[in-house]
Amino acid sequence: MRKTMLWCSLISTALLGGACKREPSEKAGEQVRKSVEEVREQRKDVREEQRDLTKQQHELAQAEGNLAKARANYATTTRERLAKIDAKIDELEARADAKAKDAAVSLRARRNMIAAKLDTAASRVDAEWEQFRSDVDDTFKQIEKDIDDAIH
Repeated sequence: MRKTMLWCSLISTALLGGACKREPSEKAGEQVRKSVEEVREQRKDVREEQRDLTKQQHELAQAEGNLAKARANYATTTRERLAKIDAKIDELEARADAKAKDAAVSLRARRNMIAAKLDTAASRVDAEWEQFRSDVDDTFKQIEKDIDDAIH
């Protein structure tokens, strides 16, 4: 009986010891499983980043469209202001006195300069747009003031 128990103990120890040891293929299999999980996580992250990028590209396209509309609207508004200036200069030219005619010539030259500047509006980069717009608006105000002074 003692021998049987001894043998049972030895066999149990051998079986348990062997069961606790991992085979190299088991370790490699575990590494593959972990690698597969990492790849899945990375793919998930990439898909999320692609969705975010697509959303940001859409928002950028909308902003660029809004900017183009705003610039077109500004160009239309400034062309209307030029038409009003033209009408007032024509009124000055129609007067008989030399002072009004000289003022009209000077104002028409300034008006033509601002019209030429407006023709370059589409080629302005975003960084200098605000300065360009401010300069144009200030020039318009000054010309309109000078015309009103010359008419009255």
